[in-house]
Amino acid sequence: MKSTKIINLLILLGGFGALATPGSYGQSEVHPDHFDSPSTEPFPQPKTKEGVAAHAERVHFVGNFKLPYSLRCAGKRLLPGRYAISLRSDGKTGRATLTQKGQTLEIAGLVRPPAEAHARNIVLVECMGKAHRLAAIHVEEMELVFAVDPQLEPTSHDKPRRTEKLLLTRASAQK
Repeated sequence: MKSTKIINLLILLGGFGALATPGSYGQSEVHPDHFDSPSTEPFPQPKTKEGVAAHAERVHFVGNFKLPYSLRCAGKRLLPGRYAISLRSDGKTGRATLTQKGQTLEIAGLVRPPAEAHARNIVLVECMGKAHRLAAIHVEEMELVFAVDPQLEPTSHDKPRRTEKLLLTRASAQK
């Protein structure tokens, strides 16, 4: 009597198991990805960061800005006053040439795509207490970021850092 109940239970569970499994169907074509198309033109590719970097290779920006205080940049001191600036880029590295009263300073930096493409052209100055350093230059086509000046590294954590934005006006541009 017990063995009959066990056999009936196994048959019942087997029937439920057969009904619960999903059906599967054979593949109807040999190559489902292959299809004949009258158009053989490639699909348009989305813009990528590589495309932005290729565009950044042709960047040449000329402009000027006013520096209200002295700051450190590439181990040199920039005095307050009006500066002419020229930016050139090869896609990965860039060079900024700053000119004031016949004095010229050339600074190398890393190029990265701009965070905001339609943001204003600005010079970013990092301030820590009374010390200032040139951190980056942002133009529409790219952002040129400079290495940290070791003389401005904090000696204590009680001095807050802030970033100031100085307006950079375009004189002329060549792409």
